[in-house]
Amino acid sequence: MPSFEPVRFIGGAELTALKGCLDGRGIAFLEDPPTLEIAKRLPPNERLVLRAKAIAKGMSEEAFDTKVPPPAAKPAQDQKPQQLGGKSNGQLAHSWDDPDCSILDDRRGELPEFPVETMGAPWQDWIMRAAHGAGVTPAHVAVPLLGIASSLIGTARRVMASRSWTQPMTSWAAVVGFSGTGKTPGIDVTKRALSKIERDRKSKISELRLAHEGRVESAKAVRALWKKELEKVAEGSVVSLDNYRKTANAQPTMPAAAADPGPFIAPRLYVSDVTIERLAVLLQARPQGMLLISDELASLFLNMSRYSGGQDNEFWLEAWNGNSYTVERMGRPPVVVDYLLVGVVGGLQPDKLARSFKGDLDGMYARLLFSWPSEHGYQPLTNEVAEFEPAILNALTRIIDLKGGEDDEGGFAPRAVRLSAQAAETFEEVRQFLDKGKAAFDGREREWWAKMSAHILRLAGTLCYVEWAMIGGEEPKEIDAAFVGAATRLVRDYFWPHSRAALRQVGLSERHGNARRVLRWIRSQKRAEVSREDIRRDALGQSLDADQTESLLNELVKAGWLRPVVRATAGRPARRWTANPRLLGAAESAQTAQRG
Repeated sequence: MPSFEPVRFIGGAELTALKGCLDGRGIAFLEDPPTLEIAKRLPPNERLVLRAKAIAKGMSEEAFDTKVPPPAAKPAQDQKPQQLGGKSNGQLAHSWDDPDCSILDDRRGELPEFPVETMGAPWQDWIMRAAHGAGVTPAHVAVPLLGIASSLIGTARRVMASRSWTQPMTSWAAVVGFSGTGKTPGIDVTKRALSKIERDRKSKISELRLAHEGRVESAKAVRALWKKELEKVAEGSVVSLDNYRKTANAQPTMPAAAADPGPFIAPRLYVSDVTIERLAVLLQARPQGMLLISDELASLFLNMSRYSGGQDNEFWLEAWNGNSYTVERMGRPPVVVDYLLVGVVGGLQPDKLARSFKGDLDGMYARLLFSWPSEHGYQPLTNEVAEFEPAILNALTRIIDLKGGEDDEGGFAPRAVRLSAQAAETFEEVRQFLDKGKAAFDGREREWWAKMSAHILRLAGTLCYVEWAMIGGEEPKEIDAAFVGAATRLVRDYFWPHSRAALRQVGLSERHGNARRVLRWIRSQKRAEVSREDIRRDALGQSLDADQTESLLNELVKAGWLRPVVRATAGRPARRWTANPRLLGAAESAQTAQRG
């Protein structure tokens, strides 16, 4: 089990939740270190509201100010508008000596590291060694592992919070980062193991194929016998209508064993590029759920509504739920999927987040657990971890081999695993907190917040089963409170702040993204001077026309990053833009953690 006690979900990041704690527990709630730490991070105006409420509850001003010190005032010159070329009080907000660093800011900010201790001890050791071997942070390995393992379980096991509410274990996980920051190496650590397991199961698939061919031939033989019986019944002449009706009623119906079982579908553990029709077919062979692993998830989300009139979008929204779904096909019978459940694991570049989830709020992003790890620095190679660790292969195989139950007709049916009594009590505390805190948000953040209870429930089940898969023994009969506590901590302290950072990125304007793209290109190419065509053709890939490019350059002039110049030539004078030396130097915005 995780190496810590279950945590109580009382220390939220928002004023509304803290006020609710104050109402419920009085000023004693500030004795909890996690809650106190969150209170210290409140904006000044929200701190004053909390302070007034605490004083009304009997806490002295001195005691509150000691517990939650007021933030130090920032110098006036540091208070800059956060918009491209913005103005304040009618004055130019940025200049050549003070350019707008928010354009280069990737908006990641300071984010917590992945709490490796939420995993069991054997997993902690492997995650640290695997991260070192791949040259990435533990988050780059652990987050895809959770997404992949949860999707392999799928709906073979469902976490039962109550008799009326169960959740499949599948979680969607997206690792956010610029190209070259370790997304793919981290994902490949678990993906390689999965590929090896799939290769090693070729003989088993061959056995399944032979068994299927046997059923096909058996069905043909039964069907042939049935046809002969029909021929016998049809012999003789039918003279009257009454005799015809008697003859027709006497014809034997086709037995179930004569039905064509259809083409053989080789079971797959995961796919990387697939249509929804193909996924529907693959789910016939692996009804507990499928898994999509992609180095770049933007292509998946960008194409959902582009070619299908929104039908793909509807499919993927349902693919997180695990309910029945019918996939219509042109000119062919529809495919009825009893449990539409597809895990999604992959990488996302920050600049593509806004385009991936633009448009109406449909809740697609709320289904994703976003992780935006920091970029790992250099470290020497290590031989402490193998490309294929036997313990990891065995653990994943144990998860893959989980069998579901059976329905009344002998088909696949999910099996539910209940929460222990203590786990159910802890989860109720989670739900109470979430209910109190939801009023503090709107838009995308509120939608993600609304999914937090489901995320916690799914992760609790996943943590329980990956622990069992590593140590072996009897399969868990219930999910203990320690796993609910670990899942709560993961969502509250890690995935929530990381997802908020990603959702802020979704809110960036296209103009802001283009401006940042131009500045990063100038910096990477070390160009002290550029032309309009340099920017339009090379930096922006001709995504803007000449007038739009010039307008963008003018915005960057206002932002203090470029300065227009005119160069004398043999013909017409040439217009150029000089780059601010700060862009080409080593210094950057303090919050710029990644580079394009």
